Amino acid sequence: MRRGPTPTQITGPVHIIASPYKTGSTSVGKSLIALGVGRREMQHDGALLKEIKPAARRFRKQLQGTPDFRAFEAAHKDEVLEQFKPLVAKAAAYDIFHDAPMGHTHMHPFLRKIIAPEARFIWVNRDAEGWLESVRKWETSHPEIYRHHGLWETDPDARIANRLAFWSRHHDAFLALAEAFPDDCLELQWSDLKSYATLAAFYGVDAPDDAFPHTNAAKN
Repeated sequence: MRRGPTPTQITGPVHIIASPYKTGSTSVGKSLIALGVGRREMQHDGALLKEIKPAARRFRKQLQGTPDFRAFEAAHKDEVLEQFKPLVAKAAAYDIFHDAPMGHTHMHPFLRKIIAPEARFIWVNRDAEGWLESVRKWETSHPEIYRHHGLWETDPDARIANRLAFWSRHHDAFLALAEAFPDDCLELQWSDLKSYATLAAFYGVDAPDDAFPHTNAAKN
């Protein structure tokens, strides 16, 4: 499903679950297929994430304070498109992004909106206690990925404070994008994942009769 002749942008509608890990992002991706609004999910690509991470970090520093999208786009669009050509080359074949590097919080949403102008963004709010417990289990079971996993044992208060600040920072970035593109951004509550109703209303489609998919529920 490779689309469009433009090598530096992803053309056409795409769907990005932009909330952090352990927020039901895989389930939301499956639900978009069930709703008929998306067709192909991009899976986690660690090598690609490593390749684009330096540029993502540089831009993140520039974007501290969540500036105006239009001002940032006017000043940096060409640079963004040049820096993320490797991402576009692989991601253009997909239209649902719920994992690294295009999904979650690995890139500021302003960057992703420049790369994919027709992108729609979904953020899932999960209660802090439930999210932190899920993150703790996930990080301690994947020590090869999360170098600070040991803090859950040695200094849990510090790790909790770090993760809550992480959440707040990325939520602020999502809200800044939502201010510029209110029709392209949807903020869900954890309870909304009990059915298709809210997502179906956002996309203007009928909700299927099937149960909402809950992928990796036992791991959450």
